[in-house]
Amino acid sequence: MNKLKLFLAFIMFFNIPLVAEGAFTTVMVSAKDTAKYIESVKSNTALYEAIGADAAGYCETISGRDYSGQLMMWSAFSDVTSAIKGASKYDPSKAPKEMSDMREFKYGATWVPLKPFARLDPGYERAMRVKVSSANMPQFIQGLVKLEKEIQDAGHDTFMNGLYTALGGGTYEADTVYLKSITSNVDTHGAVIDDYMAGAQWGVTFRDVTSLIDEVVNDQFEVCEQFYTASK
Repeated sequence: MNKLKLFLAFIMFFNIPLVAEGAFTTVMVSAKDTAKYIESVKSNTALYEAIGADAAGYCETISGRDYSGQLMMWSAFSDVTSAIKGASKYDPSKAPKEMSDMREFKYGATWVPLKPFARLDPGYERAMRVKVSSANMPQFIQGLVKLEKEIQDAGHDTFMNGLYTALGGGTYEADTVYLKSITSNVDTHGAVIDDYMAGAQWGVTFRDVTSLIDEVVNDQFEVCEQFYTASK
């Protein structure tokens, strides 16, 4: 079963309330100079106005890179319709020469959240592509919600989990879901891991949730930043 059918099956057959809102589009690139490319994009936010994004930013892979200069440029939208319409207004493979000379375009995708996302607050993030069976997915989502609260209650107040399924991601994102564990910075992220290694009570829930993962396809650390917010 592909992920779009799986997503619909969750709603229809497992009685999961559709409380997760919004959608994202991403453009994956390999930048020759990541800092220079990011600054160039930041200085030209007219693109994000043109595609109707509510917010935009980037995630730079700093560990576990698939290729040098790995960047994910993301745009946030209020719903899936706005996201796919926005993506149709810009073809990153046909970027102006000045921009295309700075990076190699890899692929794009639209992302739909599978669990509630408390706020848009990028930071230091562990990004994993994982496989979870359709039978276990409802329990996996519920477990992530429980785990998030337990970690926050343990004093890690900036911690969040995100879980997304890709639409139109080609073979790159087929048959996996995108799991993100987010804190405000590297120190707060390290503190969560240290807490687990020291025997935190929430570790029981963590082990229960991760036991539902059939396969970890990819595992990376990213530094993410929001640099655009649409004017109201």
